Amino acid sequence: MRIYRFRVLIDDASEAVRDIEIGDGQTFLEFHQAIKEAFGFKGDEMASFYVSDAEWGKGIEIPLADMGMGDDGKVPLMMDEVQVGDHVREPDQRFVYAYDFLQMWMFMVERIGTADPDPALTYPRVALSIGKAPEEDARMQDLLLQGTGEVSNGLHADDPYGDEADADEDDEDGHYGGSIDDLGDTY
Repeated sequence: MRIYRFRVLIDDASEAVRDIEIGDGQTFLEFHQAIKEAFGFKGDEMASFYVSDAEWGKGIEIPLADMGMGDDGKVPLMMDEVQVGDHVREPDQRFVYAYDFLQMWMFMVERIGTADPDPALTYPRVALSIGKAPEEDARMQDLLLQGTGEVSNGLHADDPYGDEADADEDDEDGHYGGSIDDLGDTY
């Protein structure tokens, strides 16, 4: 058995990173569970891996559960049926991992190394952890708080970047930056 080390980056402002080591004979289901645990996600939401290319394009789908036909019209193999090594063809092999299709957590997964297993360790395992991962329901909290003018990161919903630009005036291209409530009865 060979051990792959993957760098896993969540697509979020937190930019949390985890390096996960997993055996080539272990399944994508085990990889899915390792990523969830590494980022502190405890739910049982739908998820899929996509074999990716150098530009992070989504290729073959490896879903958690059978949802019928894939984009190509074929029934895809499930995570518990596919070994990670079956889809590692490049030294820097990439996967896109999608978790919770409602909140759409996206992860970029890139192979950064290969080694022999250490008999004293259990795989999969987190080998490196950088940054604080977001709460699993953070995006749902943001959606629920939008009507209150606040978001969970402490910024104001009308100014999510905190720059307080002239929101009530047109920008250079003539786009209005204010609230729809300010447009009057015409609209």
